[in-house]
Amino acid sequence: MRAFNMAFPATLLAAFSAAAAPIDEIRAGILAQGFGVMSPDKEDGVGINGEILFNRIYTLRPIGAPRPHVGFSIATGDFATSQVYAGLTWEQNIGSRLFVDAGLGIAVHDGETEFSSPDPLLGERNYLGCRALFRLSADLGYRLTERASMSLHAEHLSNAGLCSENEGLDNAGVRLGYKL
Repeated sequence: MRAFNMAFPATLLAAFSAAAAPIDEIRAGILAQGFGVMSPDKEDGVGINGEILFNRIYTLRPIGAPRPHVGFSIATGDFATSQVYAGLTWEQNIGSRLFVDAGLGIAVHDGETEFSSPDPLLGERNYLGCRALFRLSADLGYRLTERASMSLHAEHLSNAGLCSENEGLDNAGVRLGYKL
């Protein structure tokens, strides 16, 4: 709970300050819903993902000058979860074309918050407990040109034990990026 109390205000501050910052990059892609190793695979369909990354916050240089981000994932399946999210992204170049990203933030979703069945394994969607969740993300990317990139993207949403139901949700897919 203490980590949530510290992370939530910092993430909100980053998201609000990002609204005034110039946009650095736009990413969009398709994610397989409920696809991962940390949560059950009950969700169906794909998620249409979009994300805006803003310029680095150099006043946060002691923690790596991350870029604020805001984004969404719209579920296309009948039994899948949509979300909006905000947070911070750290990027590391590996050579001239490869890069890795790691993100940390908060997501708000429209998924299940309570078990609707006596047997949680029989549910059609992952049970997430809280409406607001922690969101972790990672990208492994390749720069196609100076401005365009393609990346493998993975994300994990969880309430980190703050609510009773916590199956979490993993999504993974491919995204294209364009630096402005």
